[in-house]
This record gives sequence, structure tokens and C-alpha cells, in this order.
Amino acid sequence: MQAVLKQPQTETRSETSGRVFAQIEKCLRQGCVIRIEHASTLAPRFSPWQTWGEPACYNGDSQQIFAQIAACQTAYGDHHIRLSIEDYSCHSRFSFVVHQPLAAAA
Repeated sequence: MQAVLKQPQTETRSETSGRVFAQIEKCLRQGCVIRIEHASTLAPRFSPWQTWGEPACYNGDSQQIFAQIAACQTAYGDHHIRLSIEDYSCHSRFSFVVHQPLAAAA
């Protein structure tokens, strides 16, 4: 019997985006606080992130957070944009970038 080698699967950008959006929706259902932040540059040791709007739970409505991300992109399209998500019930926090300027993405 021959072993069949499978090629490693790579995720497409749309699959990754789908997983990210699913995670955001899960956090919203759990009542996590989400803060949208933007920065003009990313430095190795320090990046001056600025808050867009007020941190909120968005009442569990994913469309509100996506609308706020889009508004931040419109205002700061040349900035990096990230979400900082905090779950106070289990004292955890994570952040991830949801937008990179075209020059940085290349």
C-alpha cells in the first residue's frame, strides 16, 4: 500500500477574513468590549495607536462594528487599523489588524 502525500493547504485571504469576522461576531455575542484603533506607521518597538470613537460592546450587532471599521477606513485609509478586543469576564485581551494601507500590504 502506498502512502499518499497531500500538499499542505494554504488559506486564501477570503477564508482568513471569514474566520476573523466569525471571531468578531462570537466576541460580540459574549459581550466583549471592542476598541478600533489606527496608526500611521508600525514601528518595531512602539506604534502610536489612536482610538477611533469610544470602546463599545455594539449591543452584539456585528453590522455596527463593521460600519465603524469602514468609517475609520474612509477617514484614515492610509493608516493601519486594528481591533483591540477585551473580555472582562475572563480577563483576556487580543488585538489584530483589520486594514493595512496599500503601500504596507505590498
